[in-house]
Amino acid sequence: MDLLEDLDLEQIPSAALLVRVDGSIVRANRHSELLFGYGPGELTGLEIEQLIQTQHRQECPHLLEAAFTDLPVHSPVKFQEFRGVTKDARDVPVEIGIGPPVGGTYALAEIRDLTAATHTLARLHKSESRLKIGLVHTRGLVQSIDIDKDRLAWYGDLDGLLGYRFGEFPRTLTGWFELIHPDDVERIQADVERVIENDEGAWQFRYRLLAKDGSYRHILDRGTITGYLDGRPNEGIGGIVDETEHMVAQQALQSALTETADQKNRLFAETRYLRRELASSHGFDEIMGKSEALRATLEQVESVAQTDATVLLLGETGTGKELVARAIHSRSRRKEQPLIKVDCGTLPAGLIESELFGHEKGSFTGAHQQKIGRFELAHEGTIFLDEIGELPMDLQSKLLRVIEVGEFQKVGGTSEQSVDVRVIAATNRDLRLEVREGRFRADLYFRLSVFPIEVPPLRERREDIPLLASFFVSKYATSLGKSVREVAPSSLDALMAYDWPGNVRELRNVIERSVILCNGNPLAVDPVILGKAEPGPAEAGPLKLDLQAVERGRIIRTLDETNWIVKGEGNAASRLGVTPSGLRSRMKKLGIKRPG
Repeated sequence: MDLLEDLDLEQIPSAALLVRVDGSIVRANRHSELLFGYGPGELTGLEIEQLIQTQHRQECPHLLEAAFTDLPVHSPVKFQEFRGVTKDARDVPVEIGIGPPVGGTYALAEIRDLTAATHTLARLHKSESRLKIGLVHTRGLVQSIDIDKDRLAWYGDLDGLLGYRFGEFPRTLTGWFELIHPDDVERIQADVERVIENDEGAWQFRYRLLAKDGSYRHILDRGTITGYLDGRPNEGIGGIVDETEHMVAQQALQSALTETADQKNRLFAETRYLRRELASSHGFDEIMGKSEALRATLEQVESVAQTDATVLLLGETGTGKELVARAIHSRSRRKEQPLIKVDCGTLPAGLIESELFGHEKGSFTGAHQQKIGRFELAHEGTIFLDEIGELPMDLQSKLLRVIEVGEFQKVGGTSEQSVDVRVIAATNRDLRLEVREGRFRADLYFRLSVFPIEVPPLRERREDIPLLASFFVSKYATSLGKSVREVAPSSLDALMAYDWPGNVRELRNVIERSVILCNGNPLAVDPVILGKAEPGPAEAGPLKLDLQAVERGRIIRTLDETNWIVKGEGNAASRLGVTPSGLRSRMKKLGIKRPG
């Protein structure tokens, strides 16, 4: 209801109530309180039928039911006369009309006081019958119509209402039709023909009429046939009512309720997504380590986080690219907004466009309702596109557009939608090779790689293994109710010697399995779990061998074989399966220098 506070019922010139589908009154303006003799706020919480005489109350549910049926928002409001009852039990004649609801929850009820009209009608019974009939249909301006003579006359300041000087407004039906809004005139002409052809005896039309200043007023036009020519209706008398303020209030209510519904849908979608995220595991809980390779990565995170630059995270599977993405988001100006993850590698090809951009109801088989896409959920926040190299070619152009201009179109939609989203992408593929082989758009690659960050594999940050292992032991021992708190030295040697093709994710899984199998403290890791019972040929010997000496010897042999070329063609780093920066880090750590 917060958004409905902007709807000012006091701007409506007649009694007005905001009611629910069950007839309970949510808000009332001062006109309605004065009409029924209530003090400020006393109408709130009452039922609308409490304002009607007891013998007429059975008709009220039918009025509410008709108003809350599934009608178009701009359907005409149908008014019905009742004998109202004031707080002090006085009788008051009223006319109640309830507008079409928005969202099926609220509707605006307008109540007109018929007291003055009733007294006027009683006096007119003694005089002219045609004016008597006209005033039954009007609350302001009486009009007289002669179809055969193309003549229109009225009583009241219609010129002033529409801003014309006296005599400027046409006194003919033809001139009247020329002032009806172009979108309404064909409908009104057809309705007039229907009334004449079917001899319906009365009419009630709603349309927009041109005012002097170029604006349009919303008009209620209703009356009764009073004369015939050659057996066809020819004369009528009735009246018009300016409903512009009422329509403005209805539109404001519709806008407020629509915005409320949109925010409710968005909140529901965000909540559902975040619940799924909380229920899933993100791999590990925080970035841990003190290696030089990891510090270099985190320095890049700090540099780019405060910008809106697109980031491309590169690295092997299991290195923690999602965790780095979360670190960038948490240090950015968007940290109060959601970080939405999309795994492009796991979504079915036929559904990935709908997941990214959403779809309209009925846009394809099974689309029973509108869906909010991940980009819309990430508005003003960050979207993390994991495994971006798996994105189909036909969607890469659409992704490029939303990155460059912030616009996309839902599946089955016809209009562009704007979003403000920071994009972080990740892949373990060589996108440059994918571009050369035609599997990835070059323009998208260059747009994504504005700020590339290489997330180092675990074998390039071996000094972080003891810290990570200790963390995972504590985590899984607590959750499994085990007393183990540390890793046995021999097992730690095995962990340090292993190359970890699955990186930190594999280390986590190895520790979890070992904690499940262990029977005491310290934790013993079965070497078979690591994928091999003994070290490879280069590290032959028992696991308790001085691993640093083994690693130092292997690096020196490889450097000798490559003439100490660390970077470039035939370099030692590629033979050892590490990056040049990683190799230099290990050389410094192990005190390896090129012989003079």
